[in-house]
Amino acid sequence: MMKIIAVCIFALASISSSYSNVASTRKCGGRVFVDEAILIDASTQQDCIWEFQTKEDRILVFTVVGGNVKDAQQFLTIHDGVDIDSPILLVDNQKILERTRQDLPQAVYTTQPAASVRFKTAPTSNFQLQIQKAVNCPFDLGSNTACGRLIDEISCYCVNYNLRNHNDQTTSCLLNGFKLLALESRTEETVLVNAWGNATRYWTSLTDNLNEGVWLWGSTGTGIVGGYSNWAIGQPDGSGNCVHLNDASPQGGWNDDNCANLREAICEGQP
Repeated sequence: MMKIIAVCIFALASISSSYSNVASTRKCGGRVFVDEAILIDASTQQDCIWEFQTKEDRILVFTVVGGNVKDAQQFLTIHDGVDIDSPILLVDNQKILERTRQDLPQAVYTTQPAASVRFKTAPTSNFQLQIQKAVNCPFDLGSNTACGRLIDEISCYCVNYNLRNHNDQTTSCLLNGFKLLALESRTEETVLVNAWGNATRYWTSLTDNLNEGVWLWGSTGTGIVGGYSNWAIGQPDGSGNCVHLNDASPQGGWNDDNCANLREAICEGQP
């Protein structure tokens, strides 16, 4: 479960010399390294400046609890970087991916791992600004692919309709900064199948290549024993060492198959 660090803006830190996970208790503003989600209360002061930094290969996403980002931008500006001349990010200028869920919270994404927030005026209503580490989600990964934020506002999934064997699909995901799919719940699987269509079968990272009969998600190194599994009826049947989704069948579920067979795939990026 995602952790949230709450930071009260009524007792904020003056900007420190280095980033930290938790702001110290002083007045207004601070520098915070974002790993888990962080909440800050709407400032009661003008010219209150926050700076945020996350991992170099990730970006930052801003949402509002108790409101929406567009309304909040009456009182604050979110900058793509921490320099004084860093461009202001606006909700209206955010790229919209075709496959992204429409019911996700209104969000503003940076293009780099650093951002600053400057409160221009004290807001007329209470809200909290949430800052999270996120994966950059492209429009696609090349020809015959598509991407979107299907589960939440911080992860990204891309479908690859090009037919490849399991190893080549794994490599293709990695070359684009993603990993071949590892499933954690039935909800996640259902959302992906509904988004990409029920009539196709996608390679996942689940294999027993290292130890026959011991199924591990190659993308995470975790097993399915004690975790989520969704084998189709009669599966696995020893047909191969790699697993694909089989929601095209009436029963649904997973099938083991020969890793050399050519199939489509789903790549995922997690923060």
